[in-house]
Amino acid sequence: MAAKYSDLTPGERAHWDEYTNLRQISGWTGFDANQNARKIAARAWLVARRKEIWQQAQPKAKGGDGQGWKVSNRRNRHTFLKDEHLNSGAPKRRVRLTAPAVCTNAERVYIEEREVYLTFQTTTAQQKTRKVANLTWLVNRRKRLYHLIKDKPTDARKRRYDVLCIATHTGQAYKDWDRTHNKWGEAIKTGPDPHSRAGIVKWCKSFIGVKESPPDSNRGNPQPSGWQKRVYGGDGVPWCACFAVCSAWDAGIKGSGTASVQLNVNLARQGRGIYRGYTTDPGRVRPGDHCAVMSTSTHTEVVVGPGAYNTVGGNTSSGPGGSQSNGGGVFSRSRRGQIVGWMLIREP
Repeated sequence: MAAKYSDLTPGERAHWDEYTNLRQISGWTGFDANQNARKIAARAWLVARRKEIWQQAQPKAKGGDGQGWKVSNRRNRHTFLKDEHLNSGAPKRRVRLTAPAVCTNAERVYIEEREVYLTFQTTTAQQKTRKVANLTWLVNRRKRLYHLIKDKPTDARKRRYDVLCIATHTGQAYKDWDRTHNKWGEAIKTGPDPHSRAGIVKWCKSFIGVKESPPDSNRGNPQPSGWQKRVYGGDGVPWCACFAVCSAWDAGIKGSGTASVQLNVNLARQGRGIYRGYTTDPGRVRPGDHCAVMSTSTHTEVVVGPGAYNTVGGNTSSGPGGSQSNGGGVFSRSRRGQIVGWMLIREP
C-alpha cells in the first residue's frame, strides 16, 4: 500500500504542511531570511522524525523497541517523509486569504505563509515560536499602517490595512469577511457574482465556440479582436494570453497582463500585475488561475475546474488534432501531462 499523508501523526502533518508551504513560496519576491530559517527548521524536524521512526523500528539489540515496522504505520510514515517527497510535496490544508495587488511583496508572502499556520495546532514549542513570529510580523505591519493612515489616509493604505486585519483576525474587516467565507477561506455561495472565481469560469465557458473570422487570421469581431485590442493594442497576433488576461480583468482583478505567455509567467514569478505567484504544484491551483501549456512561452489557458488540468483556452483547437497554440478558437480542454506550471491570479 502506498504511503499517504493520512498515515502521518498530527504533529508530522503539521510540520509537513508548514515545511512544504514555505518551500513552495521560497522563490517568491519578498520571501525573507526569517522565513527561510523557519523553512530549514521545519524540514530538520521532519528529517529527525524520519530517523527516529527508523530507530524505533530496529530490534532491541540495536536500540529499537522491538515492535518492528508494523505498528503505528511506521513503514508508511518513514516512506512518506523521504527526501524525494519533501522536495516535491505540497501542503494538504490551507485557509485561503486575500492578498490583492495593492499589498507589498513582503505582505503577500507573509499572508501566504499564514494560510497554512491557520490550519493546525502547533505540536512543539519550536513550531509555536515560528507560527507566532509570522503572526507578529503581520500584526506589526498592520499597526504601522494604522498610524500611517492617521497621518495620511489613502485608499491603498486602507485596503492593505483591511487585508492585514483579515489575516490577523482583527477588527470589522475580519468580521465582515468571516461572515461571507467558510473556515477554509472559501466564499460562501450567495448567488452568481462576476467578481469571483465562479464568475471567471462562467465568463470563459460563455465564449466556447468563438472562432477567428476569417480562419487563420488571428482576427474576428467582436472577438477575438476585442481581447487583443484591450491587452495588446491591436489585433492579428496570437491571442491565447489576451483571452486569459481579459478573463481576470473582467472579474475585477487589477494589474497588468500582456499578450506574451512568457512575460505573464515572469510577472507571476515576481508576484506582479494580475498575478500573486507561480507554481508547479496542482494542489495550489484554483479555478480562474492560468496555466502554461507545453512550455512557459508557447500557450496559456484558464483553469475552470474541477481539477487543475481542466481548462478553457483561447486560440487553440477543439481536440488533439490541429495547432494547440494557434488553433483559432475558444475550446474546453483537458491538459493532463501538458501543463508545465500555473500562474496564480490575485483574488477577484
